[in-house]
Amino acid sequence: MPANQATLARLEAVLSRLEVVASKLGVEGSFKKGSSRSASDIQALVERLENAADKLDQQSASGGEGSGKTVEFYDEFLKGKIQSFFKLSDEIGGDVKSQVDLVKKTFQAMRVFLVKASHTKLPSKNELASMIKPIVQLREEIEAVRDRNRSSKQFNHLSAVNEGMEAVLWVGAPGKPDIFVRDRKDGAVFYTNRVLKDFKGDPQHAEWAHSFIAALIELQQYCKEFHPMGVSWAS
Repeated sequence: MPANQATLARLEAVLSRLEVVASKLGVEGSFKKGSSRSASDIQALVERLENAADKLDQQSASGGEGSGKTVEFYDEFLKGKIQSFFKLSDEIGGDVKSQVDLVKKTFQAMRVFLVKASHTKLPSKNELASMIKPIVQLREEIEAVRDRNRSSKQFNHLSAVNEGMEAVLWVGAPGKPDIFVRDRKDGAVFYTNRVLKDFKGDPQHAEWAHSFIAALIELQQYCKEFHPMGVSWAS
């Protein structure tokens, strides 16, 4: 069998395995079928693989059955103070909205991670690094927004979010997660106090600052209760 045909056959086998797993997970919808036995069909096969991966990602994000209280109560966190923060960020707009759009994605990436953790035994350092990579990358993008906008009138807002969102790195940090989150929250307070000073008399910005800190406190409480000594992995 020619080399390219052998590679295509291996890809086809991987896709078949993905489709079987998706079927067992109850993922709705079928994956596009088609011949993948020549180099000209590589694009079609890649599209099938991407489709399969998307379906599985959606299933992972939804949690599925058996994810446990760590995910259930994380969902409660997502419905809590953080929603007021998101709403106010959208209303304030500008650089704040751009940065907080990444915050939303980060907390969703954390949910995907927590679902996986609830079904995964304690991983190796390399495996953990791979699992938290999406969170780390989004955290870096949040910092990049701050760094690109140092002359912005909203720079203290951006700095507060940047400092506070370092808290999401609790998933890979040593020590107690709630202490890690608390310390990053305290760093954010330095900048939210500046926001309060810069926008004195503006209730919207005051509420924004308070809602962000309140959300971090809720994250700290969540970690203290459900991840007291580190990420709660499957037993």
